[in-house]
Amino acid sequence: MFILTSDIQIGLYKVKPSAVSWRSSTGSFTDTCQITLPLSPFVRREQHMTEHGDGIASTESGTLVQNFKEMPFRREDKVVVRLGYNSRNEEVFSGYVHAINYTDQLVIECEGYSHPLRNKYFSKSYRQTTLKKLLTDLIEGTDIQLSPACDDIPLQGVWFKNATGHKLLEWVQKELCCRVWFDGPYLYAGASKYVSPNPDRKTSATEIRIGWNTVSADDLKKQQAEEVQINIVEKNTSGTTKRTKAESRKYSNVKEVKVRAGLPKSFLQKAVQELQQEKDFEGYEGSIVLFGDPPVWKSDKIIVTDARFPERSGTYFAESIEGEYGESGLRRTVKLRYYGKN
Repeated sequence: MFILTSDIQIGLYKVKPSAVSWRSSTGSFTDTCQITLPLSPFVRREQHMTEHGDGIASTESGTLVQNFKEMPFRREDKVVVRLGYNSRNEEVFSGYVHAINYTDQLVIECEGYSHPLRNKYFSKSYRQTTLKKLLTDLIEGTDIQLSPACDDIPLQGVWFKNATGHKLLEWVQKELCCRVWFDGPYLYAGASKYVSPNPDRKTSATEIRIGWNTVSADDLKKQQAEEVQINIVEKNTSGTTKRTKAESRKYSNVKEVKVRAGLPKSFLQKAVQELQQEKDFEGYEGSIVLFGDPPVWKSDKIIVTDARFPERSGTYFAESIEGEYGESGLRRTVKLRYYGKN
């Protein structure tokens, strides 16, 4: 028998939720989680009473008052959410309280480890540096750790003035053509998303049998290649334009991705090859809905076995996770992209 269980810490307090939802993606550096709690014991309701001439006390119409106790939760409180069955709980989210909303229930809005960088202002200039040094300086004073999987790209003539941490990460995405995201407290930035940034995560692949330990796999469909040639374009101050092309079939339709000048050729080749492979992709892609067990995280390798449609069997990459926990159970919607045959 499977019994839903949870282990959730918000600040100094353990809480039991009525519902939890979370979202995490390799395409975004902001993970989110929403924890829904009953108003009691955090809100006390009182009724104003009036006494009639006959001595009978009654509730005065429209005078139900909500008196808020001192809220034990605060913005910036640390949050860890573990969910599972029969007290075998696995961490699905870690981060910070971003906002507290009062509705029919108490809703705690949370953000992952990108949250401390939201309002951190960064001012620094470098004649010569590297991406790892830049990010190390950015996360100084926070609980964020730099992933060992990060690309170490040499940079020249880089400066920032009062840029928020989020703006700096967006700059890394746009100017350096990097994938940027968090896995727990680990910040990753690099040319490829097909990495495991968190060294604390399990490295073995998760095995999924469609129709056995899945709720649904109807969205897992064959995709066709986009006939687009990707070029990475860098233009220096003298007006000289340099293009890096992927080593693949050539198409008449061209998409150009602009980056800052001076990046190493080896990195640009790696970045353009990754972008081109996404356009050339011909294979199965889509979302499957899983139960809470086995646990799955973004960037995991998933081995899928499909007895009914064997062509869908193979190894996949988990691009994103959307989870739900509540009265209907524990579910994960996992977006997958095909790697190859087992």
